[in-house]
Amino acid sequence: MPSVTDKIHDILLPIAESSHAFIVDIIVRGERTSKVIEVYIDTDDGITLDVCTDISRQLSEKMDEADLITGRYRMDVSSPGVDRPLKLLRQYPRNIGRNCKVRYMSGGTKTIVEGKLESVSGSVITVSKGKNAIPVPFADILETFIIPNIK
Repeated sequence: MPSVTDKIHDILLPIAESSHAFIVDIIVRGERTSKVIEVYIDTDDGITLDVCTDISRQLSEKMDEADLITGRYRMDVSSPGVDRPLKLLRQYPRNIGRNCKVRYMSGGTKTIVEGKLESVSGSVITVSKGKNAIPVPFADILETFIIPNIK
């Protein structure tokens, strides 16, 4: 039986695609009578508040029609923001040139590299640390955080 998250994903997918957006993550938490649904969406060019608002409205209508959540719920639809890890390979190209911290598996060992995201080629990202270019297969990545430039 599909989970509530899976059902929300199925309802959201065509809505997001019609807005040229993609789903990054869906988190459902809280009590039975007061759930919080966090929906993170993005586009290849960045997401706007207007797109988030429109998707939120459409998703709420479809979820209410499907009577998906019993009781009250609060739904937040937003971009993932820099405090959330990159989840999808398609999020990486837009962040080329930015500093990042990547946790990944290398030969059975958890490894961390911090540096500049230099490139994305196929399913491999390259992070430069000083003069070293470190290729990391996407399949080996546990999480990647973008490090904001503080001025």
